[in-house]
Amino acid sequence: MAKILIVDDEARILMLLQSLLKANNYEADTAKSGPEALEMLKADSSFDIVITDLRMAPMDGMTLFHEIKKFNSQIPVILLTAYASVETAIDAMKNGAFDYMTKPFKVDEMMETLKRAEEYIQNKGGGAVTNASQPLRYHFENLIASNKSMQAVCEMIERVAPTSATVLINGESGTGKEVIARSIHKASPRRDRPWVAVNCAALPEHLLESEMFGHIRGSFTGANNDKTGLFEAADNGTLFLDEISSLPLLLQGKLLRVLQEKEIRRVGDNKSIPINVRVIAASNTNLEDMVMQGNFRADLYYRFAVITLDIPPLRERIEDIIPLAKHFIRKECQNNHTEIEEPVLTKEAATILMNYQWPGNVRELENAVKHAITFLQGESITPELLPPRILQRTREIRATQPDVTAQESGENVSLKGFLKAKEKEYLEEILSSTNGNKEKAAETLKVSLATLYRKLADDPDDLGDSVKSD
Repeated sequence: MAKILIVDDEARILMLLQSLLKANNYEADTAKSGPEALEMLKADSSFDIVITDLRMAPMDGMTLFHEIKKFNSQIPVILLTAYASVETAIDAMKNGAFDYMTKPFKVDEMMETLKRAEEYIQNKGGGAVTNASQPLRYHFENLIASNKSMQAVCEMIERVAPTSATVLINGESGTGKEVIARSIHKASPRRDRPWVAVNCAALPEHLLESEMFGHIRGSFTGANNDKTGLFEAADNGTLFLDEISSLPLLLQGKLLRVLQEKEIRRVGDNKSIPINVRVIAASNTNLEDMVMQGNFRADLYYRFAVITLDIPPLRERIEDIIPLAKHFIRKECQNNHTEIEEPVLTKEAATILMNYQWPGNVRELENAVKHAITFLQGESITPELLPPRILQRTREIRATQPDVTAQESGENVSLKGFLKAKEKEYLEEILSSTNGNKEKAAETLKVSLATLYRKLADDPDDLGDSVKSD
């Protein structure tokens, strides 16, 4: 069993928790303050898990958590908090805390959390954070994350998936919110139970309540039989509500009651049915703005936003574009059962993909790959196989950029052309000084990694081994 350090400035809580853990065969030591806990952790490396209160003096739990993370990022930290501090605890989870529990907690919930922490240690070698400079391909299906923001999303999925917490996923259309939601479900204890996904905007308003909660025969005109709703269909599993912002206010109130009471009532029925459903919601609209405008209930928003995941648009994930394209190429070839060898991107096609802004995000990139595979005749994906709108936008961008070839031939060039050539030389110099490490180069240049990748896209040789020349 794991060795646990309990940290709290209340002696009563320390005694209670220590007795509880020892009764469940855990080895448990206590510390009355943050500084004492740090001394014990530094002196004894055998501690596996830390449980700490948030509100302590002179060092609070958040400060202790950050101090622990500085010298031992491998140890899971579980935070104990009053309801009023839940938001602080959620922020801590985003920064690497393993989980949080609200006071008063239930014994079985504490034991379940510790069990998950032990499994996390075994599966992740102590919960060590993977080197962020390395591209991550977590075990989640269809998720590719070299981008730091997406790596953070993947880490959050690993942390929240084993819980029953409600999750709100924010992101533009096409960023892959349903893929994220499905990944949470597949990594959860409910993975073998129902997965039900519904686009709230696609359901007619007058049928929404019936679709969500079901109805009984004769409850309204056309209700000729009893109907099971989506919540019942997802019982013991996960219900994914996409475009949650489209729900009318009346239904928002009824949905809030379901989330609070964990029971539904079919339309026309006078009895309630208990349900056990994890709800994951998604929105491409800023719900906080809608709350301010009176178009979305504040209490429902806070009920959904227990955990929030913000998915960056593809234009901010430049380093993920080529790996995603290759993933979709492989997927499309498998789906088509093609006998040809998996095609590769030419450098010219890759450069176009890197420079395009992707207003339709990952979904648009996947469709672009499907378009290219459909018209593929050889073994390489060349620019002319890409969708016409992408090629047209590329031509428009190139038309506004100066041609620097004149400088190479000794002819006069514009100031912009001259500066662009000098910028290219400087980028090559910095990359050489960092031995090709783009993350270090971006730090040296004081630009984002996405900006550096976009500038390097003008030089196909810097795209790496994801592409091939003609």
